[in-house]
Amino acid sequence: MSFQPTYFRHAYSGFEPSQAFDVVYGGHFEHRLLSAKRTEMEHQRLALGDVRLESGCYDFPVIARGSMPRDAICIGFVAEGANVTRYNTAAIEEDDVQVYPAGVELLYHAGASSRWVNFVVSEERLQEMAWLRTGRPLALARRAATSVRLLARGRAALTVLADDAMGLARRLADAGGITPELASTIGRSLLEGYVDALCDAAPARKSTLSSAQERHHHLILACEQLALSGEAADIALAEIARRSGYSLRSLQLIFHDSVGMTPGRWFMNARLNGALRDLLSPAAACTVGAVAEKWGFRHLPRFSQYYRRTFGELPSDTLNRSRL
Repeated sequence: MSFQPTYFRHAYSGFEPSQAFDVVYGGHFEHRLLSAKRTEMEHQRLALGDVRLESGCYDFPVIARGSMPRDAICIGFVAEGANVTRYNTAAIEEDDVQVYPAGVELLYHAGASSRWVNFVVSEERLQEMAWLRTGRPLALARRAATSVRLLARGRAALTVLADDAMGLARRLADAGGITPELASTIGRSLLEGYVDALCDAAPARKSTLSSAQERHHHLILACEQLALSGEAADIALAEIARRSGYSLRSLQLIFHDSVGMTPGRWFMNARLNGALRDLLSPAAACTVGAVAEKWGFRHLPRFSQYYRRTFGELPSDTLNRSRL
């Protein structure tokens, strides 16, 4: 990968986070709002030659689902709010960081304010630095995201490293930006810091527990896909449970333990956020009725009631404002 040194910062408010699809460069994510409360989100990106540093800060509960870039490894962690945040349904503990192979899926779920940091680098460059620093390669998972435990205060040290890099880039943005020489120095410092942290890391959990969490993560995504697909958008929960091979009670317990919601509430939120995105970027012939039907709402007044309860306004208000 080769990039010119650049710094980017963007603030989102209101419904705007639901249209922030590119918070990870080269990946694609959809943000789902959980309530009508005021939302403020900040996204920063710093490209430094062959590495990138990104961060996202939310002052509201959020679900973000998507996939990581296909040409790089991502090393991410939650700098603030880790105690209320899950990745792929797994809880995040003190000094945990997550390693994402190229192209893997991520389900980020924060129950309150949170801030994440993501470092992006090619596997070749990462391993090259590992050989230089330690004389051996890093042991990296190939197919699934993994959580590793850094040394005590290791995550705090990476947070300071990332914040210092972003802060310097922000200060230099109004003075002509970062020179290629400085970008190379910052990028190497970040890469060395991350490699050193990972070389001393240990697995965060027993493999058996991680396997169970991974199964539940895939189950939730599969059930969601079924619940949102085409004519099945209003499929009964009992039918979803039957097709998944679980009893309804077991499915409810898995959702409760993994995402803190019932299956019905999870699917309802996904459908309402899908409707919100369509109403925010309407086609010329878009109508509230057509959007409601697309997302499985057969009773228009009830859809309007659910929508208003979640987002604080009627769907017609959102559509009319989007057309101004």
